[in-house]
Amino acid sequence: MRTRSRLWVLLLAAWPAVAGAQDWRTLSRGREYSGEKALTVDLEYGAGRLGIQPAAQGVLYRASIRYDADVFEPELEFGGSALHIGIGNGEMHGHKNMKGGSLDLRLGPQAPLDLNLKFGATEANLELGGLRVRNLKVSTGASGTTLRISKPNLAECQQAEIEVGAARLEAIGLGNLNARQLEVSGGMGEVVLDFTGAWRGDLNAQVHMGLGSLTLRVPKGLGVSVRKDGILSGFDSQGLTKRGNTYYSDGFERAQRKLAVQLEAACGAIRVVWVD
Repeated sequence: MRTRSRLWVLLLAAWPAVAGAQDWRTLSRGREYSGEKALTVDLEYGAGRLGIQPAAQGVLYRASIRYDADVFEPELEFGGSALHIGIGNGEMHGHKNMKGGSLDLRLGPQAPLDLNLKFGATEANLELGGLRVRNLKVSTGASGTTLRISKPNLAECQQAEIEVGAARLEAIGLGNLNARQLEVSGGMGEVVLDFTGAWRGDLNAQVHMGLGSLTLRVPKGLGVSVRKDGILSGFDSQGLTKRGNTYYSDGFERAQRKLAVQLEAACGAIRVVWVD
């Protein structure tokens, strides 16, 4: 009896280690640039760490996924001029991949890019500076996301959309994006939009906010107008003068480059910060 009891104790002690076993694997693929006129990237990532960076000249893309094979099988497919990165069978069981899973994607600067990036419970760091971003759509879930455009976009961004869930998003260097239209939708999270950068034209931004907070960082000398609709719990209109339903920066009419913000908010704190 003592031997049998001791055996049961050993089995129970070992059970958590067996039950928590993980099968970590890495999937890596890439392709050299061979004159592609465009590259469409369709990315959907559930949980883990996500990083996107520019690649060197001569590279179309490089991708590496570290994943737990007990949780999901990744999809990493390239065909024609489209790259698809996602989760096998369209689902992930729980968020077991968060502690060790990661996706690293590097994109080359030569092919124009149409980016559709969707991710959930991730810590995402996206650097798009110096690429040729033609279209951009970013959709986040319960994540912390930093989007940087640290160098001027080498193409004109025809369409830029950012959707933020219950998360924090900081977009830095939007003046480098070379976009004419920007649409931002925020739910219950914190959104920071930094419009510093090398402005090459005017920008119209439509911002829809729920219960979250919004900070607009704008460079001094930029002509800024903010038209707001909805009920705001607070609007810090630093450096802006109200005329009708619109707030204008000093010298708005004389400014060489202008940012026009159409703001719709259910209830949230809005702040304008001027930066050098």
